[in-house]
Amino acid sequence: MEQAVGLYEEMRAHGIVPSNDTCASLLALYDKSEDYSKALSRFSEMERSRVVIDGVIYGILIRIYGKIWLYDDAQRTFEEIDNMCFLSVEQTYVAMAQVHMNAGNYGKALQVFGLMRSRNVKPLPFSYGALLRCHVAREDIAAAEDAFRALCKYGLPDVFCCNDLLRLYVKLGQLEKASAFIRKMRKEDILLDEALCMTVMKVSCKSGMIADVDKILKEMENEGVTMKNSTIVSMIEMYARSRTSVMQEQDSSSKALGCQTDHSTLDTTFRSLLHTPLGSSIACQLIRKLSREGSTCEAKFLHEQLTELVVEPEDSATATLMVQYGQEQKLQQAVELFESASTLFPVGGPVYNAMVDALCKCGKIEEAYHLIMKMADQGQSKDVVTISILVNHLTKHAKFQEAENIIHAASMVKLSLIPSCTILLSSRCSSQQANYTKQPAYMIA
Repeated sequence: MEQAVGLYEEMRAHGIVPSNDTCASLLALYDKSEDYSKALSRFSEMERSRVVIDGVIYGILIRIYGKIWLYDDAQRTFEEIDNMCFLSVEQTYVAMAQVHMNAGNYGKALQVFGLMRSRNVKPLPFSYGALLRCHVAREDIAAAEDAFRALCKYGLPDVFCCNDLLRLYVKLGQLEKASAFIRKMRKEDILLDEALCMTVMKVSCKSGMIADVDKILKEMENEGVTMKNSTIVSMIEMYARSRTSVMQEQDSSSKALGCQTDHSTLDTTFRSLLHTPLGSSIACQLIRKLSREGSTCEAKFLHEQLTELVVEPEDSATATLMVQYGQEQKLQQAVELFESASTLFPVGGPVYNAMVDALCKCGKIEEAYHLIMKMADQGQSKDVVTISILVNHLTKHAKFQEAENIIHAASMVKLSLIPSCTILLSSRCSSQQANYTKQPAYMIA
């Protein structure tokens, strides 16, 4: 930039009048660097120096006016050069059309394109790309497809144009068209960038095309496309949700088994995430998110992926999934997860607490009590949280006598309680709510 400005100043110092191309190039540099005040200053200087300003330069000026929200100035300039018969190049028309599009005036933008067509100004890929974006914004599929076909006459469209049309298909629910478009792009070997890959993944997952998802992930890996962690996480989540949906719809158990075991590409994607700073923590955040949303199948699948890669899930991720199992009365799944987690890795208090919570929610009070005692014997938990979960559960269901006996038993093994447990008991209505007639076996000393 500095070198270009220096050459321009040197030309002026020697009395050389810059050519239109030189002036246009300098203004374009200012535009690209977002130094709009200098660009406008240079334009005024060009006018004073009697540089013959052509349509290309005016197009850059109009584009700059649009970027700094001077829409009236852009429109006035466009009309002035129209009166001077300088509207002869597509850049000027497209610049004005883009100003209208940035302001959300898509109808006016189409009028500019129509004016260009009526004056037989030859359109080039640049103008067709802008026209495509205009039709996409207006959600006019037929017109957008026409613009895309015209664009294809000049060769393979860039990924931005492909992404625009594909997003339109997805937004309007045209998944069949989106799938066909994806196949066409793959046939034409159009390289996928991160944004386009996310759009393709979204379509493939919505359509249940697991095989296509695998191919896309492999392509991204082979092409060395570097994705942000947020993008990788979104892809993994979409893959997991799509896999669950497909497995639920399978009529054949053999097909379901095939779907379940063919996820080598996802392993690679998972590995790429885990190799980044805080990658395992990000993966566990996703497991917690899915669990809280009730997507336990997806959360379990990703939890298994971590363990298969010999990566220890955070206790909070395992615990959140286990708590959700208890909430959904899926005790068997909670027990299996607990046994698997405690076998593979040493687990901490949050996992034991979650198992106690799941047992309580599923009505297995005696099992919860024995697990607490086992934890105490093993030294796993000497804090107040675990026993308090059981006591709180009993008091919520008006089983105050059982809660008192639990507190007594806990004190015998020197387990302390949080004050809220005794507060809950002291506020009970013993004459109506306590049951003294029969004590469960595990309450008897």
